[in-house]
Amino acid sequence: MLGSRRSAATVAAGVLKNRSQPLRLKTGTVIALLVASNVLGNFTLSRGLHQVGRLVSLSPWPYVHAFVNPLVLLGVLLLIVWLISQLSLLSRVDLSYVLPVTSVSYVLTALMGEFLLHERVSTERWIGIGLIGLGVSLVVRTVPRTASVLHKFGDLPYEAGP
Repeated sequence: MLGSRRSAATVAAGVLKNRSQPLRLKTGTVIALLVASNVLGNFTLSRGLHQVGRLVSLSPWPYVHAFVNPLVLLGVLLLIVWLISQLSLLSRVDLSYVLPVTSVSYVLTALMGEFLLHERVSTERWIGIGLIGLGVSLVVRTVPRTASVLHKFGDLPYEAGP
């Protein structure tokens, strides 16, 4: 009977401890969020700025006017999500892993440009995009973190995993 009370108390303490900790997303989820927000942010920003027209001015007013466009605003918001995701990912995974893996967004952006924006992508660009895809496929097979880091609440090293 006493043992069951301890386990119930332990479970309750664990539940309370988990409630006080912020939601921690897995590395793969953050990578997916980063790539999606980058691709969709750049896509909507491009569509919105094509609607606004050419912006070459020293005056801030044409740029302020561009922010009124809903697609531009959505693109900016998505790119803010991208930046926050990038910060989160770089805080737990090696830079030499993050940038190559998230460069899959270049491949997806080129595909969206070709098929949704009807941009002409040259053969040379497709070859470069293919090389990026090959590089991403190689880097994805490696470990995201090569060195332990110090936990911010103590000097206990921990590994950041997927």
